[in-house]
Amino acid sequence: MTSITSQQIWVNQQSLNDTKTVDVDIDTSTLLPDEVVLETDSFGFSANNITYAALGFKMGYWGFFPTQEAGFGIVPVWGFATVKASNHPDVHVGEKVFGYLPMASHWVIKAGKVASHGFSDIHEKRKSISPVYDQYLRCANDPGYDPEREAWQLNFRPLYMTSFVLDDFVDDVSQGESLLLSSASSKTALGTAQLLKDQKSARGASYNVVGLTSSSNVDMVKATGCYDEVISYDGLAQLDASESYWLLDFAANGTLINGLTEVLGDNLSKVTLIGATDWKAQEKPNPKLLNAEIFFAPARVKLRQGEWGHEAFLGKYAKAWQGFAHKISDTFYEQSSSGTDAMIKLYLNTLSGRADTKALNVVTF
Repeated sequence: MTSITSQQIWVNQQSLNDTKTVDVDIDTSTLLPDEVVLETDSFGFSANNITYAALGFKMGYWGFFPTQEAGFGIVPVWGFATVKASNHPDVHVGEKVFGYLPMASHWVIKAGKVASHGFSDIHEKRKSISPVYDQYLRCANDPGYDPEREAWQLNFRPLYMTSFVLDDFVDDVSQGESLLLSSASSKTALGTAQLLKDQKSARGASYNVVGLTSSSNVDMVKATGCYDEVISYDGLAQLDASESYWLLDFAANGTLINGLTEVLGDNLSKVTLIGATDWKAQEKPNPKLLNAEIFFAPARVKLRQGEWGHEAFLGKYAKAWQGFAHKISDTFYEQSSSGTDAMIKLYLNTLSGRADTKALNVVTF
């Protein structure tokens, strides 16, 4: 069999509610040197993927998986895939990998930087913003892979990578400020909070880790045990205005930051912008006015991989990740979606804020 039909979900880049399913034929007999066909086994889906779409132009996420029609793009996801066809001597049919994939059943990559732990996509058509997004880990040699916990890896592991390096960054530059994390129920915020809180004593630190979330999520966020304190967005006045605070912002809601500034004044000493879970917010934060730093996780990953070595980095990360996954296993449940109609429904529900944040989505074609 030389012809494979790739089912793909395309999104209108200017109107994110507008989607369509497109079939694209791939002829494996015409693969160029080093090209490989990946078949998507399963992927996770959460508000993080909506961030990829919402910041598609600003951050370059639309460039990873280009379509043949101008104005449409494919939303990136994290998932498992199997090598379906290969024209690279060291990448073998049947290998299982984990990495950054399109919402598509099959995709052609060009394998490069092949090593025991994995390989990268160096395809000319892939407009990448960081080599971290281009890496595919070979599950057989990945210390963080657990076949019994694939749903956790799909939904949390790539986000926890941001948590892992953000915690490392905060530890590097913190001056003891209490740490405010907006969108505290989001998976990346939970992972960051858990690391910050659990490592306080080992670091000899005295900061408080405070989660900010909507009223409806307060009990759920408290139940995770990841924060020292959880406050609803309409309860900001509870914050001790005499303390110094550092906001780690995952929401990108300018109104929220203005509210914090009103309560804390100059004691909101630092703002770091990380994500955009509240992508529909009418007012966006202004980094220049806030003197805010934008945290780009892949740059920190690249820094630490260079300093520690790739294998040591993966080992440290895998240990931290497994500890986190076991700690909060009772808070989430697995939810399966199969087929393109179910995918689009899940995408639109997440886009509109109707999706259950406790669900670990396992999505298959």
